Amino acid sequence: MAEDHSDKKVTALDCEILRGAFRKSVVEHRVAEREWRMHARVLARELTELDEIDPDILDWIVRK
Repeated sequence: MAEDHSDKKVTALDCEILRGAFRKSVVEHRVAEREWRMHARVLARELTELDEIDPDILDWIVRK
């Protein structure tokens, strides 16, 4: 049976962790800036197990 994540929320702590992981990943994998948003979306989906990530959260994660 699949897990139900419909009530799962991304907390402020989750966002801080995601942003740190994103920054580290961008450097380690030499991700081009034009690919940052997609990279952030994939990483956030993997770490939160959510299908959709709020666009405002993605904006914050990729902000310089």
